[in-house]
Amino acid sequence: MSYYGSPPPPPPGYGPPPPGYGPYQPPIGPPPDNYLVWAILTTILCCLPFGVVSIVYAAQVNSKWAMGDMAGAYAASRNARLWAIWSAASTLIFFVLAIVLSVLGALGDLSSY
Repeated sequence: MSYYGSPPPPPPGYGPPPPGYGPYQPPIGPPPDNYLVWAILTTILCCLPFGVVSIVYAAQVNSKWAMGDMAGAYAASRNARLWAIWSAASTLIFFVLAIVLSVLGALGDLSSY
């Protein structure tokens, strides 16, 4: 026999969990497109910093979907697409600007003769 008497009673039960707090349920349906191919292509062929950001968001899509964060997966998919578009657009703007400045420089050289 212990000096402290009998052990304490067990804690009371908590009952069933409220709706939405049950065991994990995977999302129904396919995950959103992760745009990983576009992210890699724009990183290699276009603007490196924007492409890297796109790859980071593209890598988050499937893991967020697997954890049940559907809203986060859709947001990451949207951000991956947006940064890939910005990467391609910034490169296109850079090349158009370079061509315009080259033409203007060539016209300036011709006018000095």
